[in-house]
Parts: sequence; structure tokens; C-alpha cells
Amino acid sequence: MATSSGGLSCKYSHRWAGVATAGACKDDLHEQFRLSGYANGARRFSVLLGAVALDYFALPPLEQFDLTTSSGLVQVLPFVVVGCIIAFITAQREAARMRGLIAEEEAIERADELERVNKQLEQANHMKDQFLSMASHELKTPITTIRGQAQIALRRMSKQGDLSKEQATTSEALHKIDEQTQRLNSLVDDLLDLSSIRAGKVGLQLQQCDLVEVCREVVEDQCLLTNRVIELQTPGEAVTLQGDCNRLGQVVVNLLSNALKYSAEEQPVCVHLQRIDTKAVITVRDYGKGISVDQQKQIFEPFYRTPDAQTSSKRGMGLGLAICKDIVERHSGGIWCDSTPGEGTIFTVELPLR
Repeated sequence: MATSSGGLSCKYSHRWAGVATAGACKDDLHEQFRLSGYANGARRFSVLLGAVALDYFALPPLEQFDLTTSSGLVQVLPFVVVGCIIAFITAQREAARMRGLIAEEEAIERADELERVNKQLEQANHMKDQFLSMASHELKTPITTIRGQAQIALRRMSKQGDLSKEQATTSEALHKIDEQTQRLNSLVDDLLDLSSIRAGKVGLQLQQCDLVEVCREVVEDQCLLTNRVIELQTPGEAVTLQGDCNRLGQVVVNLLSNALKYSAEEQPVCVHLQRIDTKAVITVRDYGKGISVDQQKQIFEPFYRTPDAQTSSKRGMGLGLAICKDIVERHSGGIWCDSTPGEGTIFTVELPLR
């Protein structure tokens, strides 16, 4: 229950008081407006009564003042001025009280509107996550079937030895089918990961995890796949924490893949792991085009791709960094980006050692 000095007694909306609804609060406010007229009359009556009491107990009879002369008027003038000041102060207090009532009602209405919009947004977000999860599951089966049939056909053709021109063309087409279905399969996995992690359906397989080994394995694999120069710097001792090694490896893979994807082949990419106090810090640096400040605020949002990424030949759906963010935050860590256009980008992951 909140009570104002002007006599307002109104239960705020359940957002603050947790008791009454906004409708009851509005009815209470309207009732206060209706009674404000009576309150004004009471205040005027109190001012008049005070003047009469002052005249009766403190002032000599009015007939003793000669109001026809300037000296008589001067004697009465201070009491008139005091009465006017009292009336003015009372009027100002009443005006302030009414402004407070109006502002309070507007605040309640806006709070209700914000709550309604928030509920709509939460419902829309929940429906979106449900759709992504259902669509991903439905796509998984046909993609797996198509890729499996293409691989079977490729294995059969490889056993035939020399292929005719027509068979070679068919084999090339099957290889493309295999590559594209693998790409689709990776995208579907990303969608499933994102929807499952956000819905809290994926539990972390916590164990003693050595980040030195995680980073080393990822760098070695990426060197073999891309034939690029990747510099790895790690401490001379193990950096262990309680975490999901597979998921943390997925974070390093996504960050390193992006660095390799959006930097020139002749430019090196650096992975640096260090222990700082009670935290492990992983940085992945490239020397590519960089990311503008405005884009840095959005790159961790699902499906967001920078303009350069959209116009490049590099394919993707903009899910990798969103997945990284969710995994890191589930490990009670943080992830951020520092970049200068034209000089490259540094992604930093900070994890508590526990």
C-alpha cells in the first residue's frame, strides 16, 4: 500500500506491489479525482475558518479600524496579505497533488502497456524457438538420407575403375551433392544446438577440462583442413577448469573458423591462451578487414551477418557466434569482440577457473 501526502491511497500495479491489478488502481485514482472537489472545498473552508478565528481571538473588533483612511487600511493590510499567501500556498499544494495523481496514472498505464508488449515478445520468441527446433528435426532425416544415397553411389562408382565421360560427370555431381548435404547438415546441427541450448535442454557434461589440450587439438585439426598458418601460444602448464570439453572446443572451432574465413590466406591467425588470476582467457586474432563498432554490437545475435560477410563468397547463417555466446555464458564466462576496421579482429573468451 502506497499513500501520498495529498490523501492518495492507491495500490500500485502488481509489478510493484504484487497485490492489486491495474484496473483496481485506476478505479481508485478516478475516485480520488472525484473527491478532489470536496477536498478543495474543505481547504477553502479551513482558510476561511482560520481567518475568522484569527479575527476573533487575535484582532480587535473590525469596527475599531477606520477603513476610510489610509492608516486604517495599512493596519488591516498585513492580515489581508497573510490570508492571500495562505490561499496561494494551499492552491499550489493542491495543484501539485493533482499533477502527481495524473503522472501516477500515466505511469501505471505505461507500465501495463510495457508489460503487455513484453509478453507478446516473449510469446513470439518462444514460438520462433519451437519452429526452429521442429524444422531442424524435420530436415535432419531427408538430408541424412540424401547424403547416404550419394555416398553409396560414389563408393559403387569408385569400384568400377576407369569411368566413362558420362560416369565422370555423374561422379562429379554426386560429390557436389555430398558436399552440399554436409553443409546443410552442419547448418541444421547449428540450429538444433542453438534452440536446445536456449531452451535449457542440453546439459553440460562437466569434467576436468584442460584448455591447453582443447586449443591444441582444434589448432592442429584446422591446420590440416585449411593448410593455413595458425600461431598457438599457451602456458607451460595445464589450465584446467570444470567444464564441457566438447562444447568449449566448439567455441574455439567457431572462433578460429571465422578468423580463417574472413582473413587472407597469406595472413596468420593467432590463438592465445593464458591464465589471469582465477580466470582463463582465450583470444583469437586475425588480420582481416575488421568489424565496425556498430556491427560489433550485433554479431552475437542469431542470424546476424555483417555486410562484408553477406556479400562474400563465404557461406553461413550467422549462428556460430550466437552459439559461442550461449556456451560461454553457461560456463559463467564472457565473450566479446575488439576490432578496428582495416587492422583485424580479436575475439576474447573469459572463463572462471573453478
